[in-house]
Amino acid sequence: MLLRNFLIILFLITATYSFSQELYIVSHPAANLAKNRIEFRNNIMSYSNFKYYHNSFALNYGLLGNLTIYNDVYYTLDKGYDFFGNYEFAARYRFLDSDKRNYHIRAAYQTGVLIPVNAQPIVQDAVEYELHPGHKVKFYNFVNDITVPSVDFHTTDNYTIKNDIIVTNLIKKFAVTGEMGFNINVPKSDFKFGNYFDWSLSFGYLLLPRQYKGYDDINVNLYLENKAYYFMKNKFLGSEITNSGGFRVDSYLGIQSIFLSSIMLELSYKIPVHSNEYAETHIGKRSTALLFSLRYLFFL
Repeated sequence: MLLRNFLIILFLITATYSFSQELYIVSHPAANLAKNRIEFRNNIMSYSNFKYYHNSFALNYGLLGNLTIYNDVYYTLDKGYDFFGNYEFAARYRFLDSDKRNYHIRAAYQTGVLIPVNAQPIVQDAVEYELHPGHKVKFYNFVNDITVPSVDFHTTDNYTIKNDIIVTNLIKKFAVTGEMGFNINVPKSDFKFGNYFDWSLSFGYLLLPRQYKGYDDINVNLYLENKAYYFMKNKFLGSEITNSGGFRVDSYLGIQSIFLSSIMLELSYKIPVHSNEYAETHIGKRSTALLFSLRYLFFL
């Protein structure tokens, strides 16, 4: 038992010091939670100068050393709104490891499904939809109106099947990760959001500690995370919505602090970089956003 506890502590120290710069804030690394390790995470994303919020709570579990189970549920505390938004389940399997001292390449496959909760089906000429809790939009004769993609909604009436390939390269204090995926929307009713591709290119740098001293060292990581999407056209009763679909790029600047290898405080600022979507070019620019995140990890 003593040897087992010593090895666990040694692993935590080593993992946090060597690899913490690939614990991205908004991107997926080709890494997993250790076996029997649990992660609680709460995210609060604010839009339009703290006018609207998009919150989520995660409970994740390291089933095997190379297989992690992820559970996310979106929620709101605003009065008059359903507490839950969408629920998302995912599994990440790491299938490639190439490790050397202060260097590794890892590759993983992630698959999952987003399940609508408390969604209002789109079946009539007028429908009210909630982009974020408290931020409602109403569409009339909406065949040519609902041009935004499913990722912009707090909850939808579409299931989304997600698939991604992730590759991470770590060189001393620097990490870079690339990701590519294809996502399929399956409607519950008459309205189908367009399927979409996603890409990300993310960078992490271990700023502190400059030199490792002990378990109590505080880690500080800096991140630049870039995410791109290509959305296919939305459909109603099988007919494409003319002005839907398009391409967008967002960047996130983030800082992360890790305490005792188990508590993480994170802050990330979202910057809309580019979009040729109809809503972006004809109606109004997407707002910036600020993400606050708290994680707590422990072993069973």
